[in-house]
Amino acid sequence: MPGLMSCPCGLIVIGLLLLLCSSSVNTQSEIWTNEDVQYGRLGSNVTLLCRDALDRTSVEWRLNRSSVLPWQHRVTSDGRLVLVHAELAAEGNYSCHDEQGLLIQTTRLRLGYPPGLLSISCLVPNHSLVLCSWVESVKTHLPALYHTSYRGNKSQVRMCVLSSPPQQQCTITDPTMWQLYHYINITETNPLGSQTTIIQVKFHELLQPDPPEAVTAVGMVGYPMRLQVYWTYPASWLHDAVPFPLRFQLRYRPVGFSTWSTVESKASALLITDALAGHAHQLQVRAQDEINPDSRWSEWSPLLQTWPWSGCTADPTEQTGPVDAELSTAKSENSEDDGGSLGVVIFLSLFAVIIIALLSSLFVLMWVRQWRRDNVTRQELTSMLKMKSCISEPRLAHPLSPYRAPPLHQAIPPLAVCSVHNTLPTTSQESHHPANNPSGVSAWPGRCLPTDRHDGPTD
Repeated sequence: MPGLMSCPCGLIVIGLLLLLCSSSVNTQSEIWTNEDVQYGRLGSNVTLLCRDALDRTSVEWRLNRSSVLPWQHRVTSDGRLVLVHAELAAEGNYSCHDEQGLLIQTTRLRLGYPPGLLSISCLVPNHSLVLCSWVESVKTHLPALYHTSYRGNKSQVRMCVLSSPPQQQCTITDPTMWQLYHYINITETNPLGSQTTIIQVKFHELLQPDPPEAVTAVGMVGYPMRLQVYWTYPASWLHDAVPFPLRFQLRYRPVGFSTWSTVESKASALLITDALAGHAHQLQVRAQDEINPDSRWSEWSPLLQTWPWSGCTADPTEQTGPVDAELSTAKSENSEDDGGSLGVVIFLSLFAVIIIALLSSLFVLMWVRQWRRDNVTRQELTSMLKMKSCISEPRLAHPLSPYRAPPLHQAIPPLAVCSVHNTLPTTSQESHHPANNPSGVSAWPGRCLPTDRHDGPTD
């Protein structure tokens, strides 16, 4: 080696070798960086071209410098590569080579879909700002550009300023809120096509303030049933030069109860006068544009837990302040469970009381009905006995006792006389003689002689 280095011919040979190596490396680098990007639709046949391959006998295609293509494909006579029903895994860097393996061209393949309609939604946190965002209905897998604009029903087209990627959002400043309708126009474009989506919105109905901020509550000394609550306007609402007035709604409940009490106020403070003494309370506040009744209520402010004045120092864990998210969630769940159990107990108690009342009423009705029925039966029996006693036959003390005829001045019905005489035995024939029977009634047993005589005195 030292001899070779000292020889001029050796130095020349080494220089030529280094020059050839460096030139080949530079050539290879230039070819790989000078690549084209081709886009294709997923699920379709994608064709890749190999330039300057028409005058060559054969062409070899490689993916990511590998000669193995793991899916169905074919190479045409002019050197084109056709990928059949290309899938997302077919993306990558393709290169075509001649029969000696020299690189001819490289192509980067991207696969995806054309754009579809967008799902657009807009937020209006105050009178001077509108935020519109969108979501793709079709996952294109390809880079896209968006063109956004809007116009009122009686105004010219204006731009909706795009936010920086990857946020899919645009901003409208100083919108014409007094116009009834507005049209939002967003066009999505990618290498496989474009799609325009237009929606109609009403800004005055979409107006929704942010929740009130800095919500605090304190107990009033000497008043165990009062809580003084304060809050401030949301910062986003104060962006207007002259903020529009808001009205507020406060809801509160003792911890463990499921029902909220709600009151409204136009001021940024409110006094609760019916708090449950000695119990922790949860409260939240929300806001709405006072002038626009069609606007939306804001979301509720974060849950706040506080205690009314109790005349003693509260535990450090029970001080007024925002509740931790996990703690408030757990307490809310427990409160709902407790409230649900209490409701079930109350319902069952009321149900039992109703059933007992119904059974008692039914028993009383049945008893009254039976008593009336028994009373009627007794009255009927008494009446029957009276009637029977009235029509029953007279009884004699002894069958041989002498019969005493009633006085002649008493009017005796013929049948009664007949029945009496029929029961008397006759011992003498004299009783059959008409002279001895002035009444004309036969004294023979079982027989009665008709007569029209009436010997009684006439009044």
